Amino acid sequence: MSRPHADELNRLHAEIDHLTTVHRTAAGLAHALTEHLADEPFRLADQLARLLDGELEPDDIPVGET
Repeated sequence: MSRPHADELNRLHAEIDHLTTVHRTAAGLAHALTEHLADEPFRLADQLARLLDGELEPDDIPVGET
């Protein structure tokens, strides 16, 4: 495999990993939203929407909050 093809393949793998992380984090937020609906629905819904819109990255959401 030529160097440009290997670089593109690595870039695509990195993008797939990133998207997988984003969607797993989104799923966690959606789950937390349903469990804590009475406590803080707007904050969690906002985080989920911002994550899916690309305004937040998975690392922007503290682990204890999902």
